[in-house]
Amino acid sequence: MARPLENSEPMADKIRKAIEELGPLSGVLYLLDRILQKLGGFAVIRRYVLVAQPVPERPLLGPRRGRSIEVRLVEPGDPALAAMPLSEAVLDYRYGQGALCFGAFQDGRMIGCQWLCLGPYNEDEVRSRFVPRPAGRAAWDFDIYVLPELRQGLAFMRLWDTANAYLREREVIWSLSRISAFNAMSLASHTRLGARRIGTATYVRAGRWQLMISSLRPRLHLSGGPRRVPELPLQVPED
Repeated sequence: MARPLENSEPMADKIRKAIEELGPLSGVLYLLDRILQKLGGFAVIRRYVLVAQPVPERPLLGPRRGRSIEVRLVEPGDPALAAMPLSEAVLDYRYGQGALCFGAFQDGRMIGCQWLCLGPYNEDEVRSRFVPRPAGRAAWDFDIYVLPELRQGLAFMRLWDTANAYLREREVIWSLSRISAFNAMSLASHTRLGARRIGTATYVRAGRWQLMISSLRPRLHLSGGPRRVPELPLQVPED
């Protein structure tokens, strides 16, 4: 995420720091969202960078690295999920649309997870339906998480290796995802893994209303409730 803003900092310094880290548009939107939250959170702003990441032909880790971390599919209702910062409502929403959860385990406890969807995915943070294309060759990955005290270890790479192996077995060659434009560290991490930027989407929500502005079709969408959800077809790079 962008660095926390100190209340005592002059606004000009806050703007400069946000723009340096996130870029002009994302930096200004990040600051505006923070201001809205301080005013009571009557509106929220989410800006995503949409990326396509090639599924590598080989594992990221050597055959002996990270073997103390077991990664397996976690079924709905597994008690281990209680270790993750996910509510029952979010879990039900994800599993209800066929999402798969890969869990990383060390010494018997769940220390991280990564989610995949082999078809379209209805986002749980904003109203939006992401459609990976071409079908059968592209998947949707989201919410890779490791407990904070273990993020310097190999859990992230073990999760990626297991998820990638699962995709290779099904001849999926691209994994698409959305990354918060306010999270410079995550953007850098995906770039190191070969992710390519294919678009952006910005959402402003206030009560039941949501405005989406995207670089992809439909470029503009206004909805007043859950029955109208913008659908974004995401085409993988051709080369």
